[in-house]
Amino acid sequence: MTIFGDSFTLRRTVVAVSVLSLVLAGCGNRPGASQGGEAKASGGVVELVMAPDPVWKWLEDKGIKAEMEKESGVTIHTSESWDEYGAFAGGHADVVSTASYEVPELEKQTGEPITVFGKYNADRTILAVGADSTAQNLCDLKGKRIVTYSAVAATIMWGVFARKFCDLDLRPGGGDYELVVVDPQNEASLLERGDVDAGILIPDFSIPQLMKKTVKPLYDSRAVAQIYAQDLSTHPDDVTHPQTNVFAARKSWVEKNPKESAFVVEIWNRGVREWAEHKSEIIAAYPEDFAATTPEERAFIENWINTKFDWFVDTTYIDQTWADRETKVIDLMKETGFVDKNVAAPHFTVLEHP
Repeated sequence: MTIFGDSFTLRRTVVAVSVLSLVLAGCGNRPGASQGGEAKASGGVVELVMAPDPVWKWLEDKGIKAEMEKESGVTIHTSESWDEYGAFAGGHADVVSTASYEVPELEKQTGEPITVFGKYNADRTILAVGADSTAQNLCDLKGKRIVTYSAVAATIMWGVFARKFCDLDLRPGGGDYELVVVDPQNEASLLERGDVDAGILIPDFSIPQLMKKTVKPLYDSRAVAQIYAQDLSTHPDDVTHPQTNVFAARKSWVEKNPKESAFVVEIWNRGVREWAEHKSEIIAAYPEDFAATTPEERAFIENWINTKFDWFVDTTYIDQTWADRETKVIDLMKETGFVDKNVAAPHFTVLEHP
């Protein structure tokens, strides 16, 4: 495996090489954060760590967040970090936005029960090759160089697909492919230049190459969530699995802070409604979050979202049916050897929709 890129990419790679074990910073915990003991009531304040998000910026800039906080009596303090997993595991936040399939390892690292109590984004990554490639699928790419932004995260799911569809091993040291890890904004350029044979790409970080058709999506441009729903699940219309962003917290914190937990899900539910109604304005207002620098690029990614795949959920509230379906992702990871068969499935807390 070849590694380039920033500290976020390197952190994720260390996780993969260590079979999903984190190297956490030795910083002191946030005052009031759980440090192996029982969580306490937060007093109406929620510390949330997440990656930069355009919908959250919209809620802040439009005054929606402030208005909802005033009405509810709950305040959310956010910390933006591409290492949100590590920040939460280190005790610096009450709530984290992370992938559902990372929750079992997060629980292992914190030594405390973790629960998922809201959903937000499905896996939107695609697999692409160079414009002149004759490869049609993962099976045709055996022995080839595949660029990715992380040796875990979405690469886990493409590894699951490789095992299920081709009986091949796509992971660091697996032997059937060579993984090249770089920053997400550099992936499509490497593929365009022919430095790699294929790429696990985030569409909004690959706009120029997709626009020029110098890279060619496989699987009919379907994202991971679409492939999973249509080819591996019994619910082909439910494209909300697997989740790359759920809202998770220590179980004791959710139990001690029911009002605050409910507000987190409620305000983000307002966010996804705003997204559905104001997609164009949000993309135009925060083009940096979609890696779209020109009007043409903004139009392209908006069309992609509207016609190919919108990775935002319709509602952030979860029910038991949805939780059971998301758990099937972990079952599939066990079946294909990406997690130990003894790993417990994530715990889900179903909150009542007001």
